[in-house]
Amino acid sequence: MKGGWVVGAGFAVLVLSLAVPLTAQAQAATKTLNGDAPAKGAMMSRDELRSCLKEQQVQTVRVAELEKRRAEIEAETDAVRQQKDTVQAERDAYAAKVAQVQAFKERVKAHGERVALYNQRTKDFKESPPVTNAERERGQLEAEGDALAKADVAIKAEAAQWTGTMEPARTALTEHTQSQQAAAAVAIEHNRVFNEEAKGYDEQLAAWKLRCGNRPYREADEKAIRGE
Repeated sequence: MKGGWVVGAGFAVLVLSLAVPLTAQAQAATKTLNGDAPAKGAMMSRDELRSCLKEQQVQTVRVAELEKRRAEIEAETDAVRQQKDTVQAERDAYAAKVAQVQAFKERVKAHGERVALYNQRTKDFKESPPVTNAERERGQLEAEGDALAKADVAIKAEAAQWTGTMEPARTALTEHTQSQQAAAAVAIEHNRVFNEEAKGYDEQLAAWKLRCGNRPYREADEKAIRGE
């Protein structure tokens, strides 16, 4: 019995002597790659830590690439917005010209009605000359004819001007609109791809935190790995 107690006491002492260093080691190993404390999960082996450190380096490079891409996409998006504003201003200017053309068409219509009335009066005068005041009416018709001739010249000149203005403006607006729409489509696609890549990185980072970032490791292992 006495020998048994000695063995039992020795076993207890042995267990106690082993337990104290393990507790101290665990407290000293609360450092994590993620920088969070307290650490969670099982202690990483040196091989696990080495693999996790390599992944962390890859993540650092990847973050820099994504930040660069983000800046490029933001710049591209701003350029597309500016292009959109420019095209909208061009569209507004073209709409104003269209309104002026419509007003011109109304004047052309009024001129045509005036010409038709003049032609009818001239026809009536020739077919049935007035008995009285014939010369006065003839003079009025001639004056009206001269005015209409001048108006006709002016209208034809303005019509040629609008034709020379509107056709190029319409063509340019169409080209600029198509160019802006194409640029917008490209920017939207770039943004979509970037968001997918960013989402993929976030998912990989979340998995890395569970597998590596939040787990404790021995600082001695880290020093040994970085000294390799």
